[in-house]
Amino acid sequence: MQLRLTRTQLNELELVLAGAYGTRPRYHLPTVAGHVATLLIRDVTAGRQIELLDTETTPIAVIEVDESTTTDRGTWVAGTVTALREPATPPFAPLRPGPGRPLLDHAVLAVGHDHVPGDEPVIHLDAGDPEALSRAVHTAQRDRRTVRVLPEPAAEHLDGDARIELLSHLAEVTTAGHVTVSRRQRAPRGNGLVVLFTGLSGSGKSTIARQLTGRLRAETHQRVTLLDGDEVRAMLSSGLGFSRADRELNVRRIGWVASQLAAHGGIAICAPIAPYRSMRDEVRTMAERAGRFVLVHVATPLEVCEARDRKGLYAKARAGEIAEFTGISDPYEDPTDADVTVGAHGESIEECTEQVLAAITGGVGSYII
Repeated sequence: MQLRLTRTQLNELELVLAGAYGTRPRYHLPTVAGHVATLLIRDVTAGRQIELLDTETTPIAVIEVDESTTTDRGTWVAGTVTALREPATPPFAPLRPGPGRPLLDHAVLAVGHDHVPGDEPVIHLDAGDPEALSRAVHTAQRDRRTVRVLPEPAAEHLDGDARIELLSHLAEVTTAGHVTVSRRQRAPRGNGLVVLFTGLSGSGKSTIARQLTGRLRAETHQRVTLLDGDEVRAMLSSGLGFSRADRELNVRRIGWVASQLAAHGGIAICAPIAPYRSMRDEVRTMAERAGRFVLVHVATPLEVCEARDRKGLYAKARAGEIAEFTGISDPYEDPTDADVTVGAHGESIEECTEQVLAAITGGVGSYII
């Protein structure tokens, strides 16, 4: 089995091989706040070998899986890692930890923002955004501060204080002295925005998204791009089916494109079904590294969607002619973290659009420029 690592997972591999978790190279982080962090992947069982690929699909390491724990978000695995070759050079390689190369004697660990007040040496996290990291490092160097880069681990199940605790631990074990954690949060970069619509087929996602796109193009100077689910499948994901893995890859592609648009100050409106909570969370993470994210749940009831059924898809799914159809033979996981929910009570398209606009602007139009 092969696994192409994300930038953050490559960071974690870098930490493992640099000895941040002990002398035995192992994809298994220490227990933090009652949790054991490991590599999150899909469809794997203990006892299997996984070949790890870098972002250029070059094999760089092998992991012998000896532990696995499955949750509703996927499977967390752990095992001994053997390096095969050096991965693609990470940003600011000379400033990163390595064997016999601790970060600093004393420093401030910058968590989630570009600039740290003061004049102490600073450690910046590499969270997988080369532009943000470059800006942060050059800002510190411009201020004549000693700066180092700490790879951010891929501990996706940790947040809040648990994540701060893990980061502090990593900074301590890669630093000869004391580390102070700066918790000030960074403001979103620029005015970039990703709006992700989610809902059943026939819920009205695409229609509301098109209305929203038109309104934003008329009311803002920002470039607005619509990534409709059906159009993306035809152009960007034409080779994918409707298995869970293929659905996740489709949404991941949409999220990546949208976050790139937001990183350059644009507004991306996305309207896939996005049935799985884990993938919506992944899109949120990507988007919030670039700017702002708004999740819109179009909560039109299933019976209403079936009654519309302009394409006859629900009827075919009920007859068994379409496998893995969301809401019928494949699950839809209702969002618990939607920033706005529309369509549950028969609102018109115009009313739904106004509600989404209000969520984006905070009701006062302050966000759109």
